[in-house]
Amino acid sequence: MADSVITENSPKVTDTRRKTVTLAVIVLSNFCAVCCMSLMAPFYAIEAAKKGVSLTVVGIIYSSSELVTFLTSPVFGHMLSKYNPRPFYIAGLCLFGACDIIFGCLDKLPPGTSFIVACFIVRSVEALGTSAVMTASFTIAGFCFPERVATVFSVLRTAVGIALMIGPALGGALYQLGGYGLPFWILGSCTFVCGCASCLLLPHQEAKLVPSKQSLSGVGFFRSTLVWFGILSIFSSQFSICSLFPFFAQHLLQFNLNQGIIGVIFMAAPTAYSVAAPLWGHLLDRNVPAVPTLCMGMCCLSISYLFFGPAPFLSFVPTVLWLTILMSAFIGFFFAPVNVSSVKNIFQEARNMGLEDDGALFGPLAGVIQSATYLGNFTGPLAGGILVQHYGFPWTMTACSIYIMITFLAFVPFLLIGLWNKSKLKNVNKKAYLELN
Repeated sequence: MADSVITENSPKVTDTRRKTVTLAVIVLSNFCAVCCMSLMAPFYAIEAAKKGVSLTVVGIIYSSSELVTFLTSPVFGHMLSKYNPRPFYIAGLCLFGACDIIFGCLDKLPPGTSFIVACFIVRSVEALGTSAVMTASFTIAGFCFPERVATVFSVLRTAVGIALMIGPALGGALYQLGGYGLPFWILGSCTFVCGCASCLLLPHQEAKLVPSKQSLSGVGFFRSTLVWFGILSIFSSQFSICSLFPFFAQHLLQFNLNQGIIGVIFMAAPTAYSVAAPLWGHLLDRNVPAVPTLCMGMCCLSISYLFFGPAPFLSFVPTVLWLTILMSAFIGFFFAPVNVSSVKNIFQEARNMGLEDDGALFGPLAGVIQSATYLGNFTGPLAGGILVQHYGFPWTMTACSIYIMITFLAFVPFLLIGLWNKSKLKNVNKKAYLELN
C-alpha cells in the first residue's frame, strides 16, 4: 500500500522538483545578467566625461539598449507564444555576456565619435540578448507557476533588486582595483558561463506550448482602463528610477565620497526593494487587492522623490547625506508594491476577460510588461540627462514626483467609476438572489 502511494505521488514530486530547478536557474541567471547591467552606474558617467561625452549623450547611450529592448520585447513575446522559450533564453544570456566583455574594451578607443558610436552599437546588440532573456524568463516561470504569478514575479524581481544592489558596489570596487575593463570582463564572463550552463541545468519543457485561439486584442485587452493603469504605472515608476541612477553618482560627489563608497550607497534602494518585493508578492497572491496596493505605492513613491532631491521649493529640507540615503531606501521600498501589483493587476484583467493560463498567454503578456518596463528605462535616462544638465538634480527628481502623481490622479476617476459599477452590479445580483429565495 505504501509503495503504491509513493508510486502515485512520484510524478508530482518529480514535476515539483523540475519546476523548482527551473526557477532557481532562471533566478541565478537573471542575477548575473542584471549585475552586468548595473555595474557601470558608479563610474561610467565619470569615465565617459574623460572621453568628452556630455551628460545628455551619456543618457542617450544608457537609453539605446532600452529602446531596442522596448521595440523587440513584443516581438519576442509573440514568438514565445509559438516556440519553446528555452533556446531564446540560453542564446540571450550568451549574447548578453559576450557583449558585456566587449564593452569593457571600449576605453581603448580614442575620445569622441568612435567611442560614442562603439558604445551605441555594443549596447544595442546586447539589448537583443536582454529582450530574449527577460521575456523568456517570465514566460517560463509563469508557465510553471500559473497560480502564483505575483510571487514568482516578485522572486525574479528580488533577484534583479539584489543584483542592482551588488552590481554597482562590485563594479565600483573592481573599477578601483583594475580600472574600466575589469568589472565588465569578470561579470560578463560569469553571465556567458551561466548561459552555457543553462544548456545542462535548465530542464526541457515537457509540455508543448499550444498557440491560443484568443489574442490580447481579440478580447479587448487594451481597451481596459485597469490594464492601462497597470502598464502606465510600470512605465512611470521605471522612468523615474532610471532618471535617477545614471546621475546619482555625480550627485553624491558633493559629499566628497570615493567610488567604492558611492557603490555601497547605491545598495540602499535595491536592498529595500529586495526586502519589499517578496512580501508584496506573497500578500497579493493571498488575495490582497492589487489596485489599492498600486494606488498606495504610487502616492508614497511620489512623496519620496520630493524629499530625495530635495525639491527646491521645500526650503526646510536640507541636502544631507543621511537623508539622501534614507529617501533612496524609501524609493526602493515603495517601488516594490507599484511594480508587483501592476503585474498582478494586468494578469487579473487578462483572466477576467477569459484568457486561459496556457503557454500562449504568458509570452504576449511578458512582452507587454517588458515593453512598458524598457520604455521607461529608455526615456528615463534620456530625459534625466537633459533635465540634470539644464535644471539640476533636485528639479529632475521633483519632475519625477509630479509625473508619478499625475499618472495616478489621471486614473482616479476611472477607478472610482469602475468600483461604483462593480458595487452596483453586486447589489443587483444580491437583490436578484433575495427575490429568488
